[in-house]
Amino acid sequence: MLLIRVVFFTDNGKKIADKLNKFFIVEAKPEESSLSDWTKDCFEMHLPIVFIGSTGIAVRTIAPFISSKLKDSPVIVIDELGQNVIPILSGHFGGANELANIIGKALGADPVITTATDINNVFAVDVFAKKNGLLITDKSLIKKVSAKALKGEALDIKESEDEIVIEGLRLIPKRLILGIGCKKGKPFEELKVFVNTFYEDDELEKNLYAIASIDVKAEEIGLIKLAEYFGVPFVTFSAEELQLVEGEFEESSFVKDKVGVGNVCERAALSLAGENGELIRNKTAKDGMTLAAAKRTSMNLVW
Repeated sequence: MLLIRVVFFTDNGKKIADKLNKFFIVEAKPEESSLSDWTKDCFEMHLPIVFIGSTGIAVRTIAPFISSKLKDSPVIVIDELGQNVIPILSGHFGGANELANIIGKALGADPVITTATDINNVFAVDVFAKKNGLLITDKSLIKKVSAKALKGEALDIKESEDEIVIEGLRLIPKRLILGIGCKKGKPFEELKVFVNTFYEDDELEKNLYAIASIDVKAEEIGLIKLAEYFGVPFVTFSAEELQLVEGEFEESSFVKDKVGVGNVCERAALSLAGENGELIRNKTAKDGMTLAAAKRTSMNLVW
């Protein structure tokens, strides 16, 4: 389930936020926090932000924190009557356009999408990269690819195992998958420190494809925030699915009694890695957290 940060300014706005609670994990802005400090924290955490109010308030608030279309938080504005849902920042790579459509469906509201490639229903290379876990090596070339697609011109595309090149823009497959298990309620901060024991943020930004776990952790807020921080999917599997993964694993009878399978992190990482996936880091445990890593070697590109 997706976690979103929400701020509202009126009683009607609160009613909209309450409706969103049925479809998302909602963290509302605390009354004691200033709007600026709260927004800054959202951007630093790379969390989706929903303003229920005017676009003017949203634009003025987020302006000091905007830095890069590949890192900025997705930002959505909803009017206080819940009639329109407007993505105003990070529509493609951050997923704001997709989120606007999901919210629109949930509220029975109209998503107001203004991105040229979306309204003309043409190929968007940054959406393609996000969907397939590809590193964009030069964001300045995104406009070049989009401009050609909007003109209806054929794109020059070259594929290999190591990269996809579109009009000179190199897209490198992210191959690292982290399998993570944890005790209930482990906060994001502890989980991130644990992950950073093995991998620096810069390395994960370039290489991390996804975080995987077991389905009983599907609403574990710390893990959800960890995935959203790194801008990757959080994928979970049932105990039955994990049990089918072949290999030699360090099993825990305690964990098996709790969740139905004796090893979560290694099995989850390998399960997501798919055919010919490789376990590249065995299970490490610390303070109620476990981590393993796998490498995906094959890709099924979604165009």
